[in-house]
Amino acid sequence: MTDSAPRRFFRRVEPARSGTGPAEATGGQPFPLTTGAPGFPRLLRAVAAVTIAGGPVAYLVGGVFSPSIHVSGQESIAASVAADPVVNAVHMVAFVLGSYLLPVGAVALAWLAWPRSPRLATVAGLLGVLGWLPFSALTALDDLINTAARSAGGTGHGALLDTFATDTVMGGYLLVYIVFHLVAYVLFGVALRRAGILPRWAAWSMIASSPLTVVAFALPISPRLIGAVAVVLLVLGSLPAAVRAWRG
Repeated sequence: MTDSAPRRFFRRVEPARSGTGPAEATGGQPFPLTTGAPGFPRLLRAVAAVTIAGGPVAYLVGGVFSPSIHVSGQESIAASVAADPVVNAVHMVAFVLGSYLLPVGAVALAWLAWPRSPRLATVAGLLGVLGWLPFSALTALDDLINTAARSAGGTGHGALLDTFATDTVMGGYLLVYIVFHLVAYVLFGVALRRAGILPRWAAWSMIASSPLTVVAFALPISPRLIGAVAVVLLVLGSLPAAVRAWRG
């Protein structure tokens, strides 16, 4: 790859000189927020900023404080039994918050990128929303682990938990979650850089978070550490976008 290849990959799309394209119609800025309701544009920008930054932060906190990652049902239940109740509660609250914030944050990122990269923003937004929707089911699985840990029999429910977590429904949720949201953030990084929303370092940070997450899923070597580094990259890449959303 030549030195100019990354520049072509991240080329910024300038507003059209004529016609009624989306970039020209909005002046190259995110959709104009016009309404007769006082304070509504500011509220919408605040929601976009909070979901863009807060979703990945909640995801990071929940993952760091999770009692177990990528282990069997029996080991997961045993880890939940041994976990500090407060720390485990923080993990659950963070994941529940993330399950609400992350899909909305994907819409907000697409909203930012759309004026100058409408096709890429649309595809990334759809993949992001569809990829994060199953996260609620995966959070509920963690809640099921905690319930099994508190119930009679404890780790004896490990086999049942393994069967439930790997059946067709949960397996389908997991597959959609992994593939769709990871592809989405690669596309978001490209689209937001082309739109001039993200600086180059933030775009690469957002893009790099996806392959590093794949490594955390695929390799049994320190999945918590590798996963945490991947989500930190996502947080760093999302912060400039959140600031841009707030400023409008």
